[in-house]
Amino acid sequence: MRLLFLLICLLGMFNHPRALAQTVVDSLSQAVPLVATPLATFNAERTRLDQRGMAVLGSWAVTNLLVSGIATGQTDGSARYFHQMNSGWGAINLALAGASYLAARRAKRLPVTDRTGTVRHQLRTENLYLFNAGLDVAYLTTGLYLLEKSRNPTASGSTDRWRGYGQSLLLQGSVLLLFDAFQFAAHHRHGRGLFPLLGRINLGPGSFAVSIPLNERTRSDHSTRVSSE
Repeated sequence: MRLLFLLICLLGMFNHPRALAQTVVDSLSQAVPLVATPLATFNAERTRLDQRGMAVLGSWAVTNLLVSGIATGQTDGSARYFHQMNSGWGAINLALAGASYLAARRAKRLPVTDRTGTVRHQLRTENLYLFNAGLDVAYLTTGLYLLEKSRNPTASGSTDRWRGYGQSLLLQGSVLLLFDAFQFAAHHRHGRGLFPLLGRINLGPGSFAVSIPLNERTRSDHSTRVSSE
């Protein structure tokens, strides 16, 4: 059982970056065309959202490497395992952020301007951030299990290790869950620009409304009728 849950813990560390990397590569593959078109503007904004997200993830990774990298050799007990796991997360996340920036540079030479491809990659981006959020919940659940295992005096293995790894998984899972939720919300809000009709639908408690904007001529005719009445 000890090896099984340790394997789950470590596999979780590698699965999340791969899924997130696929999200970023797919998103950044929509490069910004030189001609200013609605799709070009949309893709440029999505690229900006991904680059901002990778900057945040890279900063978190560097913080883990610096803080936990130093603390690993200066602590013992569960704290040592806590910082050891954090350092591993930091290395993986930093590699992910670096690869994503390289993908962004390559994507600028491969512009895609068709609406079908843009919609497909937009939906894939949102779905993968949701998938990553599900993995984050799995990290949190595993972290809680390891903490509970560390409190069991009859459990096999080092209780300090289970406690340190569990605390690290709770920290990393919480941060990544916030990150993925924020990225999904930002992309979802931005993606509504691809579906104008959905953008006009407003939902509320016990209410449903569709906003239909009036063009200049319609507003003018409407004002004239109101004035004449």
